[in-house]
Amino acid sequence: MQKMKVFDIVVKFSKPFRDFLDKIIFLILNKFNQWNLLEVLKNRPVLVVGNGPSLNKTDFSLFDQHVSIGMNKINLFYDRSTWRPDIIVCVNGSVLWQNRSFFNKTNTILFVPPRAMYLGVKKRKNVFVLNFHKNDDFSDNIKKTIANGVTVSYPCLQIANYLNPLNISIVGIDHSYKFEGKNQIYKKFEGEEMNHFSKDYFKNKIWGTPNLEHSEIQYNIAKKMFDNKNIEVIDYTVGGKLEIFKKEILNK
Repeated sequence: MQKMKVFDIVVKFSKPFRDFLDKIIFLILNKFNQWNLLEVLKNRPVLVVGNGPSLNKTDFSLFDQHVSIGMNKINLFYDRSTWRPDIIVCVNGSVLWQNRSFFNKTNTILFVPPRAMYLGVKKRKNVFVLNFHKNDDFSDNIKKTIANGVTVSYPCLQIANYLNPLNISIVGIDHSYKFEGKNQIYKKFEGEEMNHFSKDYFKNKIWGTPNLEHSEIQYNIAKKMFDNKNIEVIDYTVGGKLEIFKKEILNK
């Protein structure tokens, strides 16, 4: 408990310095982003993949023709499926640090904030460093800036939008968490992990508690954007609690 208090204090008081450092890193590395790598992923159906326990009940063979966007520790799903994402997005500092070993050896396209560079993730051809901001607004041009969101799925949807998708499907966004305490705080995960597809996802590790109410505000903003562009979004999450997007059941 004492260690978490110290961690919270360090995070709080170092924020202005970290924000300034992020801006400097982005200005330096932005020109090295290889946007041409995304051209072959444009104008196709897109699948956004969350990390909820429902992934263990999801049939990925139904999405073979989709460009897929995974998030955070989606690599922990690799031992239970032959499916692999085309893109992985990770924004949270703790997750970047915890998963840096995988991030540094994968050839999958990665989208990360500037802080990833001082959290152990190396800049390589497949690593895109983006200019994340804290507002709720949905960015239509992620080359310039992108909203961080209270859920990593929000920047995933903005990246999906950048790909000019034929349509967007969603799986694994269960929108249901079991935890004690306040929203949006860092704490050590204790007990049995039931919020993600793997029991080892955050077991005995630091994690950031969710804010489902605020995430719904951001999902509604995304839905309005997609509706205005006539891009259909269908949520196929098995048993998902999110009611923002049109829901359908997967059928072979």
